[in-house]
Amino acid sequence: MSKRRFEVLFEIDGDEITSGILELDQKVIDVVDDEWRSQLYDLHTPEEIAAHIGYNLMRSWSCKLTSLDGWADLTDDLAKVIKWPDLDQWETTAKEIS
Repeated sequence: MSKRRFEVLFEIDGDEITSGILELDQKVIDVVDDEWRSQLYDLHTPEEIAAHIGYNLMRSWSCKLTSLDGWADLTDDLAKVIKWPDLDQWETTAKEIS
């Protein structure tokens, strides 16, 4: 199995806030073809695939590869977060608006 590592950047208005490192097995990337794209997401490059998966895995500690649309038939060990981004600095609040 061939593994590839990607740095996943979290930015606000083009300024990097934090980053993490994601390791993907080549199988995860190879799943994405024209038929896959026509039904799911318009991802073309390994970097776009890594950004999509990395965002979803890193923003939610409980998220796994098999819970993402398009990768449910693979195994979770094919995508691994090597370095978690520092997202603790972010707070999320909501207020009702009319």
